[in-house]
Amino acid sequence: MSKKHPRAATLADITAALPPVRYSHGVAAPSPAGRAEFVDDRGQRWRKVRGPLHPRLVKRLLATADAVIIGRNGGFAFDHITPADRPGIWPAVKDRLADLGESPAYGPFEFAAADGRTLLYLEEWC
Repeated sequence: MSKKHPRAATLADITAALPPVRYSHGVAAPSPAGRAEFVDDRGQRWRKVRGPLHPRLVKRLLATADAVIIGRNGGFAFDHITPADRPGIWPAVKDRLADLGESPAYGPFEFAAADGRTLLYLEEWC
């Protein structure tokens, strides 16, 4: 009679035994902040340039970017910020850039369009 104990299942064993995940269109879209490119709700394709960004760069892009979008609820809804409303955004987000201690926090990313326009994308995290 063997005194050897049966081998416990490893994480790799458990993962391999799981059924494949099935995705359907429109149910859940990955966050734009986590993708190399995305298409906004107006049909514009944006390619990620860099991010998360330093607060000084966020402040500069608020003034100079061609577009500013706040991705509400982790990027499920887009709030397009008009040039007239941009000065009011900085005081609201400056102390909450990638700071998960406050809610909401904002993840800042820079994107670019094929025609050279720039986008400051602020993803709201709760």
